[in-house]
Amino acid sequence: MVTRLSINPRTLAYYIDNSDVSKEYLQTRIQNIDAFLDGNVKPTFNQLSEIAKLIDVPTGLLLLSDPVDTDKSILKFRTINSNRIEKISNELRDTIIEMQTKQDFLRNEIDYELDFIGKYSIKNDYQKVVDDIRKYLNIPVSYQQNVGKNALKYFRNKMSQIGIFIFLNGSVKSNTHRSLSLDEFRGFVLSDKKAPIIFVNTKDSETGRLFTLVHELVHLFLDKEEIFSLVDTGSYKFDRTEAFVNKVAAEILLPAEQIRKLNNYDVEFLAHKFPVSKFVIVRKLYNMKILTKREYDEKVSQLEEEFAKTPSDRKSVKGNYKNNIRFHFDPTFVHYIENAIKQNKITYTDAFNIAGVGYKSFKILTGGRM
Repeated sequence: MVTRLSINPRTLAYYIDNSDVSKEYLQTRIQNIDAFLDGNVKPTFNQLSEIAKLIDVPTGLLLLSDPVDTDKSILKFRTINSNRIEKISNELRDTIIEMQTKQDFLRNEIDYELDFIGKYSIKNDYQKVVDDIRKYLNIPVSYQQNVGKNALKYFRNKMSQIGIFIFLNGSVKSNTHRSLSLDEFRGFVLSDKKAPIIFVNTKDSETGRLFTLVHELVHLFLDKEEIFSLVDTGSYKFDRTEAFVNKVAAEILLPAEQIRKLNNYDVEFLAHKFPVSKFVIVRKLYNMKILTKREYDEKVSQLEEEFAKTPSDRKSVKGNYKNNIRFHFDPTFVHYIENAIKQNKITYTDAFNIAGVGYKSFKILTGGRM
């Protein structure tokens, strides 16, 4: 039986109208194109892919419930000085589209809503937000005593348990020739009450990935979508929302209570105790009034010199191919894909397209259950 896809005819019409291909030409190449646009007939995956190829757009765009304007910033994108950037790279654009495609699929599969999305605003007391996030994640203030070097995995699992989907990658899908630039962004969040998605750029350091992950988590509690482009210097030169988000994220990862208990304010010592960068530590000590403004500026200057010497082209993830594929994907997302196949909602070809992988990688993701 041929599986047909439920698409929004308005989305299909939008991309056809904004392409350089006439409707008349498509009528000669695609059978039932008019019926697809009227909504009377649903296209197969192959038919939709052929249309996408002819009008030169990613197939994933035609699967979205609503069209997006790819000529503009899809999310608010600010530099470290809060300047808006009107143009993003094709790699970042296509990664956002890929995540939107996944989110659209998940939204149709999930029948519940999360109560913490948009629960707070920057008008709330930051400590109250910190305490509530800890309760949702079920993590103690002294979490760092038990996680060791697995802090990223620890927080990722905790977030997954409350309904957040997390993806990590350093390139567009598995195309290593289309690398994601750390200078452009560190991560982004797509807020949604059913299927919130956080994407983390794995070109970042281990501590950088973790801070981005928690930073974007806080954005979900504020229901704010934004691309995170903070260079790991701890300078926090953002607007009020970003300053609030960073303050909450830093307190979750680097609790002031735990610092005081240790009674040792040496940056190197604290860097071995907590899974955060030295920049975050220095900023935290300054906020706690342990460092003076002069001492803070001196330490930041020293760290910036060290940071400038760090190679910018980090490897995304160490390990073998199979482990890397599994690391990139959210396991709960894969579970939903498998269920949709079993229920004959989608074909394997549809599944490969939604996941953005080929047969070999999909088999790895599903543990060979094909």
